[in-house]
Amino acid sequence: MPNFDQIVQLIADDLGAVEAKLTEQTASEYSFVDMAVQHVVKGGGKRLRPILVVLSAKACGYEGSDAHTLAAVVELIHVASLVHDDVLDEASIRRGRETLQTKWGNKVAVLVGDYLHARVLSMLVSRRAEDPAMEILADTTQAMCEGEVIHAYKSGDFDITEDEYLKIISFKTGKLIAASCTLGAHLGTTDERQIAALTTYGQQIGTAFQIVDDLLDFVVAPEKLGKNAFGDLREGKLTFPIIVARSYCDDAEKDKLEHVLNPHTDEAAAIAFVQSLFQRYDVGPHCLTVAQTYADRAKSALQALPDTSARTALEQLANYVVSRDS
Repeated sequence: MPNFDQIVQLIADDLGAVEAKLTEQTASEYSFVDMAVQHVVKGGGKRLRPILVVLSAKACGYEGSDAHTLAAVVELIHVASLVHDDVLDEASIRRGRETLQTKWGNKVAVLVGDYLHARVLSMLVSRRAEDPAMEILADTTQAMCEGEVIHAYKSGDFDITEDEYLKIISFKTGKLIAASCTLGAHLGTTDERQIAALTTYGQQIGTAFQIVDDLLDFVVAPEKLGKNAFGDLREGKLTFPIIVARSYCDDAEKDKLEHVLNPHTDEAAAIAFVQSLFQRYDVGPHCLTVAQTYADRAKSALQALPDTSARTALEQLANYVVSRDS
């Protein structure tokens, strides 16, 4: 199976143009503002959402530069959400470097997140009101906020169901990933069948992506993960692997699991117990099987598109989302 760099080689020039636009559109004449903003904008990451905008556009026959603008827009929305997440989660590391609030405090971090949203509005202001991108992005941003609020409200809820959690991540993570595909599709076609196919593709890999992301939090070393491991466990949040483990536990194990999810529990003991459950019940393989099911649905949806190199790259990307280790 091709690696990530091989999959995106097709759009290497496009991604270079997206990076240039990100830098250009977020620059500030005030040196400290610029330094703080570029700390997160240039903080790395695979740029999955911009990649999906560009590949979806190409899969529908579009080769123009507007894909670069929309790709930059979705990445800024994503980065802004990460900045605010890090404040809420008190995270110290993101993408292998200090988070903004670790470096400059919560006030600066919150305001930088707000600044990025302001830049998004500035980039969209010249678009017509009837442009599909306007409604898609407004709906997406609202859904992301709703997902965050619901997940925060459900923090500490040991009885959250798998369906409830999947609904939350479809808002928090899946909505922007799906929107990236929908935006690209609208650039290249008015064929509703193709647009719907790419939207479905995005929804499915969005779920697969988050399930794997949840699992990596427990099984990958922090230096490779690029952020603090066991973050959700420390906050008492149930994520997909914990929900899976809970489904296999006997009553005594469930009681202990609920106890160790309390943020005041000894962290080392909590981690050791959860890892023992994962090993005993093969939680990792189960999560990957479920994630691959979503990835396979995503690939099936692409059959509605012409057989092009862009469609092939999207198919390969669906497999990569499940097989990645960081």
